Amino acid sequence: MGLEIPEQLQNLNANCGLYAVWMILQHCDIELDIQDLANVCNYDPENGTFTIGLAVGLKKMGFKVAFYTEDDLHKDPRELPSYRDAERLQIPIHEPLSYADIQHAIETGHWVIVYYDLLDGVGNHSLVYDINNQEISFFDHFDVMTPKVFQQQRQAEGICQQAIVISREFSAL
Repeated sequence: MGLEIPEQLQNLNANCGLYAVWMILQHCDIELDIQDLANVCNYDPENGTFTIGLAVGLKKMGFKVAFYTEDDLHKDPRELPSYRDAERLQIPIHEPLSYADIQHAIETGHWVIVYYDLLDGVGNHSLVYDINNQEISFFDHFDVMTPKVFQQQRQAEGICQQAIVISREFSAL
């Protein structure tokens, strides 16, 4: 599937989370202005998005979502409103997914956005493209990771092994 990424999205600083959500919207043939996408996902131009903000944004757009995380004892004050929204929207929050759980979610027809530390020490949200017992690949770059490296990068400080599982069933609100 050849997609032309909007220049406005390309030019945003720390755009990985918005790109992951935008890819899902493209799969559903949903057009949304990039500024509206940024607003609904609580995007911050300096820091990008928090995983919980992406989950809230997807839920507000009509997707069925579940959020997975380990306890985050150091929540950023900027993500607290998204946690309140998640509670109000009744987004389930569960313990972290294992590699096998992510694989199962993909195999059963869900989308999964994962948060992990890139090998250069920068946190990154990616929509999983494919996953098997040997590797995981993502929509936003061509590099694949072994399960061992991926799990290691998900356990980096501040990452909290966060993931969003999104049902492919969409109901516009």
